[in-house]
Amino acid sequence: MPANSPTPIPTPPVKIHRGAPTAAPAKPRRKKKRPNPVICFLQGLARRLFFGTKTAFKCLLLVPILVFMVAFSYNVDRSGLFQGALAPRRIVDLMLEGYDVTNFEQMDERQVVQLYAQDVPEAPEAIGIGSSRVLQFNRQNTGVDSFFNMGVTGADVRDNMTSYYKMVSYGKTPKVLLWSLDPWVFYGSEAAFDSRADADLYNEFLTKVLNVPTDYEEPDKVELWRALADPAYFQGNVDYYVKNHGQATVTDDDGNTIEFNPVQGDPYNQTSTIKRSDGSVLYDIAFRSQNADQIRALAAEACMSFNSVHMEGFEELSQTQIQAFDSFIQYAKSQGTTVILVLSPWHPYLYEYLLTEPDKHKGFFQVENWVRQYAADNNIPLYGSYDPTCIEGLQETDFFDGLHCSGTGIERFFPGVPQALQDLANNTLPDPLAVHPRTSLETAPEEGSDTEENTAETAESDAETSTVQEG
Repeated sequence: MPANSPTPIPTPPVKIHRGAPTAAPAKPRRKKKRPNPVICFLQGLARRLFFGTKTAFKCLLLVPILVFMVAFSYNVDRSGLFQGALAPRRIVDLMLEGYDVTNFEQMDERQVVQLYAQDVPEAPEAIGIGSSRVLQFNRQNTGVDSFFNMGVTGADVRDNMTSYYKMVSYGKTPKVLLWSLDPWVFYGSEAAFDSRADADLYNEFLTKVLNVPTDYEEPDKVELWRALADPAYFQGNVDYYVKNHGQATVTDDDGNTIEFNPVQGDPYNQTSTIKRSDGSVLYDIAFRSQNADQIRALAAEACMSFNSVHMEGFEELSQTQIQAFDSFIQYAKSQGTTVILVLSPWHPYLYEYLLTEPDKHKGFFQVENWVRQYAADNNIPLYGSYDPTCIEGLQETDFFDGLHCSGTGIERFFPGVPQALQDLANNTLPDPLAVHPRTSLETAPEEGSDTEENTAETAESDAETSTVQEG
């Protein structure tokens, strides 16, 4: 290049455009297809079922624990919400195992009877009901191996009827009901009722069974059953079980010792009264070993207080109680139970005293003749008599006191349940109307007037029976 030639001007740089390549012509845009609502619902349902099944499976793993807690709390039941109070349960458990039980005087006999009905595995062939005057009937003198005595001290008509009702309600209806009838069963006054009887249970029986209107209301048990699922109640039951399981000395919910234990040694040589495994009572050896003079002295003491035994003001039989008695007998028959009635005698000294003032014991003297007529009309076995002279061979020493006949006395008038059932089946029952209890003192006979006196006495008895029937 020549020296004087001008410097060439550089060529401007070519700008390169880096813009986006030219897009192809846009295709027509498709409309998005709307999902099928049915399919969406099914998919959602499937998802819920899947996750719900997983959750349920996890919960199922807890079910055995919950079932165990409920079952454990129900069976241990330290507060007695479902199984009954701990002390009566202890007694019943021992009796069902075949043990005689100590400390009879401290027992809640009515609770024991109800828990026996609840817990006995099978119905006994025969049961006895009544007051303490029935408590000497046992397996030996009834002739029934599975006999159980449900009598309670001071029993009134409500105790009698509800004891049988509890057996039926638990599906353990006995074949035979031995009822030792006390005269106050036919007395309608409040004086005839014992404060220890379960009035609510009796109203339940009247309402549900006999269709008699009462103020009974079905109890609300919802709150009660909620306790079974309460972890605190479960923990308390665990603590109680651990503390008492396998222990010779058992305590109640408050930690107090339950003083009911198996009888040790010969039951007939005990220094205190015991409850036998068949429900009968065996009095202490001193009480059972009294001589005639001692027994007569106790009978004399009972004379002045006789009416106070549920018969204060007992002037006549109550039609309401008569109807209740008949309805109960028909109810027992409808359940397939054979009823046997027993009239346990009163001590001769006591009965002789009552005859000296018949106007003060009108209701009492009406009962036996009415019962005899009822038994005859309804073909019901009836044994015994309130009047001790109507029972052949009965001695003063066949009593413990004025009110309670002993086992030896019972054997003088009661042939046993098997014989009674056989006589009923063969239509050879003793005629209830062949016995004429005294309702007043006999008039001193004149010489040569024995026949006239006997005739007059029979006429008086027949007139008394007729009067009672009309009443």
